[in-house]
Amino acid sequence: MRLQHITACMIMAISLTALGESINEPIREPTDAGSRELARHARKGFSHQQRVLKLVEQHLDQAAAAGFSGSVLIALDGQKLLVKGYGKARPAIGTPNRGSTAFDFGSVMKDVTAAAIFKLAGEGRLSVGDSITRFFDDMPADKQNITILHLLKHRAGLETYHDTTGDFEAITRLESRRRIFSQKLKFKPGTDEAYSNSGYTLLADIIATASGQQFDDYIRQEIYAPARMTESGFYGDPVWNYINTAVGYGASTFGNNDPTNWPLTWALVGNGGLVTTVSDLDRWVSAIATGKVLRGRALAGYRKHILEAGIMTYKGKTVYVAAGGGDFGFAGVLVDCPQQGARIIIGTNSDVSYDIEALAYEIGDRILF
Repeated sequence: MRLQHITACMIMAISLTALGESINEPIREPTDAGSRELARHARKGFSHQQRVLKLVEQHLDQAAAAGFSGSVLIALDGQKLLVKGYGKARPAIGTPNRGSTAFDFGSVMKDVTAAAIFKLAGEGRLSVGDSITRFFDDMPADKQNITILHLLKHRAGLETYHDTTGDFEAITRLESRRRIFSQKLKFKPGTDEAYSNSGYTLLADIIATASGQQFDDYIRQEIYAPARMTESGFYGDPVWNYINTAVGYGASTFGNNDPTNWPLTWALVGNGGLVTTVSDLDRWVSAIATGKVLRGRALAGYRKHILEAGIMTYKGKTVYVAAGGGDFGFAGVLVDCPQQGARIIIGTNSDVSYDIEALAYEIGDRILF
């Protein structure tokens, strides 16, 4: 599942960071519906977290009644307030979504691929300033000045996709490379920006070469394991034998829309195909923040080139946003505000029924004050 969410994420970051001031301030005159509700609960003697939880639960119940189907994790002051499922994971047999249900989070995979690049850079096995000619032979002349950093920041000039029939086209690693290098560049590398899934597939190819491992094996061992992400994997992985997954119901179908049975081909490797739970994504954000996955210069580079590329600040607060989705009903969004210890993570298997980016904003409006 792949979508161009950069603009949407930036808009959401602006919206969320503009919400207001510290949650530690005393209760003041309410100015909107959310604030008035919090003030009403405060008068009843609830703690701040209890007030926020009650308000968020009421809103999520309303969202579910309006069509939202998925899982939600909410944290505030560094503590989880809610991990809960809504709607049906498998409507045909009535299986409900739970807080532990796994969803296809699509392009959120790009953040993981980028982390793997910086981990290898920290180990001296590559540099983000390297020309990709270091890893690919017989490259066309117009692409020989592309660097790894260009790929990371969507500044290589590559096309959006390299498949011809969609995410599940049976493409090998070598065939994906041939197709990408045969396409005409949109612009001279480094001179502009254009979102490219193909660029992240090349990064996955580089990771496999630099590490000497298959891309998915490297991600499991060097990224998921130190982050303790035991509920994450790729399409068709054995892990889904004991972790519940949702079936997507959206505008398109492939098979039975079950990611446990989808093939992961080099149409998607590196740029999508991440299946995970809201709790594992919470572990992912925490592991990055605490240096469990990246350290030293590797972590500094990841923060500078990846995290800081999608943030906004407001009155000293910083909000990070990641999102992904596709055509098969699945989508996900992650919002992190470290200074308030606040985190919103949403996965859905019915993105046509409810706009989860709007839902993240609506929740943020109730917890970020």
